[in-house]
Amino acid sequence: MDLFDTTSYFSSKVPVLATSKVLLKSAVCALASKHLRHLCRNMSQGGRNSKLLSSYIGLPSSNEEMWRYHSAKYYDQALNHLQNAVSTGSYCNSISDKEEMLAAVAILCAFELMDAPGSAWRAHLSALPLFHDRGVSATEHASVIIPQTAVKGPIFWSLARQDLLCAFISESPTSLDLKDMRLWQNAGLATDEKGSLLAYSPRDVMESQNSSGFEEDKKSNELTWILGKIANHITAGDALVPADNTLPRHQRPRIGLNQENILERWNILMNDLSNWNESLPQSFRATARTRRLGNVPPGFELSFDTFEQIWFDIPLCAATMQSYHQAKILLLANEPQESTAIRSTVSARLRSYRHALQEVIYHAREVCGISLANSTDSFRINSVQALFVAGQVFQERREQDAVLELLSGIERDFGWTTRYHVAKLNDEWMKGREGNHVDRDGHGHESNWFISTSSS
Repeated sequence: MDLFDTTSYFSSKVPVLATSKVLLKSAVCALASKHLRHLCRNMSQGGRNSKLLSSYIGLPSSNEEMWRYHSAKYYDQALNHLQNAVSTGSYCNSISDKEEMLAAVAILCAFELMDAPGSAWRAHLSALPLFHDRGVSATEHASVIIPQTAVKGPIFWSLARQDLLCAFISESPTSLDLKDMRLWQNAGLATDEKGSLLAYSPRDVMESQNSSGFEEDKKSNELTWILGKIANHITAGDALVPADNTLPRHQRPRIGLNQENILERWNILMNDLSNWNESLPQSFRATARTRRLGNVPPGFELSFDTFEQIWFDIPLCAATMQSYHQAKILLLANEPQESTAIRSTVSARLRSYRHALQEVIYHAREVCGISLANSTDSFRINSVQALFVAGQVFQERREQDAVLELLSGIERDFGWTTRYHVAKLNDEWMKGREGNHVDRDGHGHESNWFISTSSS
């Protein structure tokens, strides 16, 4: 949970707070218990002795059923404490209580996300409107408001990333209003009032930070905001009101935006992404590119050998650049066509399609190359969505096998469920081999490039 936070809020401050705050303690224990349950299950399924895990964590006994019980117990306790905090409204008048509550919500979101995401995960994200602190007014001339508490720092960005992932999975707009610039400025995003990212950080923001990694945090947070705008753009489609596109097909208005308007919006997002990439400090540039070295699982030597290993010094930067390549894939795969009223030759359009395909394959291979070289626990868990998006690009069996092994290895090593990603990719590839290029559900909706919403 601290991958994108150089202050390590969740691993350094939250355990201290949890010793005296029952809601936070219950949420932490629920997440830890569920993680251990998944690890015990995977060890058992892999034919390994669960006593190895007992020895590792320093407890006399450890098995899946024991941790299942503790996980359910602490989760139930956390929900009861959370419901009580909401009903009493204690968080409204106390910064400390608000910090505890939202930190617990972020942890419970991670608890749900460890399995196939469902309604319970999205329910926790309903706490997001709590971020709209209308009691704090901004000064007339301040372009950026300094975050004063963790509620508007690491907790905010942790939940913002959860909100973004939920938008991808549920094919719905983000819960957080990306056009509410005061909200995002208050969280530390350096923008002007029109929503354009500033090329530099204002002096007062820089002076408010002691962390040497603040610049890396800042650039990663900026990309999260841009990804949110990309998700909302794709979700909105050609609807005049973005929410209309989430309605059943027969209830949608018949009037929509023309292709020129959609293409203009797409070009703005592409420029935002390009400008962001050009503004990156040197720490976001790969330090080396190598061929795969060392031992790999039997049967996967050739599949891994098809990619370069792309190395970064800082895991945060590796994860951020992987998300950047994911964003490029999503935009390129959803590029609007120019209006048919614009005279264009068939050759010109086909050249455009071929160029887009080459670009998409390049970015998909970058996603996998970054995963092969950067193997910290937090990075690998965060890489699931990018790998899933990249996997849908590949047509070669070796590349597909490599993606499956990368995803399966995350669940095998960390207990973080990826089997539904694997099942969805296999289903997509099978349709591709059968020549079904467009998948539609019973209502005529095209499938998207995000993720399957079915549970494993």
